[in-house]
Amino acid sequence: MMRPWDSLTEAGQIRRLRPLAEAALAEFPIEPIRMRLVGGFTNVIFRVDTADGPYALRVDLHRDHSDEHVDIELAWLDALARETDLDVVRFVPASDGRRYVYASAPGVPGERRCVLFEWVPGRILGAAPTTAGYRRLGTLSANLHLHGAGFTPPHPPMAWDRVFYWDEAVDPVVVFDPKMARYFEGGRREILDRSIAAVEGAFARLDPAGAQVIHGDLHPDNVHTYRNRLIAFDFEDVTWGHRVQDVAITLFYERTRPDYAELRAAFEAGYRSVAPWPVTYEGELEHFMAARTISFINYVANLQDDPSAYYDVAFPRLERFLDTWSG
Repeated sequence: MMRPWDSLTEAGQIRRLRPLAEAALAEFPIEPIRMRLVGGFTNVIFRVDTADGPYALRVDLHRDHSDEHVDIELAWLDALARETDLDVVRFVPASDGRRYVYASAPGVPGERRCVLFEWVPGRILGAAPTTAGYRRLGTLSANLHLHGAGFTPPHPPMAWDRVFYWDEAVDPVVVFDPKMARYFEGGRREILDRSIAAVEGAFARLDPAGAQVIHGDLHPDNVHTYRNRLIAFDFEDVTWGHRVQDVAITLFYERTRPDYAELRAAFEAGYRSVAPWPVTYEGELEHFMAARTISFINYVANLQDDPSAYYDVAFPRLERFLDTWSG
């Protein structure tokens, strides 16, 4: 008898998705030779080799994105492919024209959404960040912003207009739950409350007229560097927001590196070569980086039974933010 899905480790759940992925591939106009797992977190990625080259099949693991999210993602990728020469991932429709399919397998609750993409060559920029790579990333970011400003999505995207902006059904706000109190001792509750108040001020200063479609997750692990190319992927978190917020997300992940100032300057130079720099006051980026940290504090509480390891990193960062930018 199969063990219940919820009793499996994440690795066990991923292994059980393999027959489901194989069933989904039958819906696409390719002839697989072999398939192997290459990664898994909120989604599971299988590399699919064919005589014509490799593809990537994305299988929804945690089901934390709706069909509407993915409709927006793929509609924007389609528009970018038709209207620009930007290096972004390309998706492959199913044989009947659907942009994604649903498949099932024994021991997996419900159906899982599967999307097929062309394989993105190279390696993630985050594996070896360089100023040249970050300059290209700035150029790519600005070009995506220019296109996003004129793109009309098929559904209203989620809007980053507040600290906890994800759908409550997917990422409920649990940090104020009394059951979480033990994780916010030693002054952490005050740090969290002060940080929320500080970043709410940054949201209030945003001009609503400047909101547009943004990538929402354009960090250095969501772009591949290949020869002189930089290729963006993972558009699943497309958001209605401001360009400065998107830039904050991009620069968020390398901000503790000793060469962060050089990487940031290179990114800004690349961005300015295409569009005006969207930062309007000193500390604006840092406020939205702090907002992302707060969002992650809640996200990790939903994702993990014990968020202590992340909190040991996140709260000192918020303290430094408050010391530098609050008041």
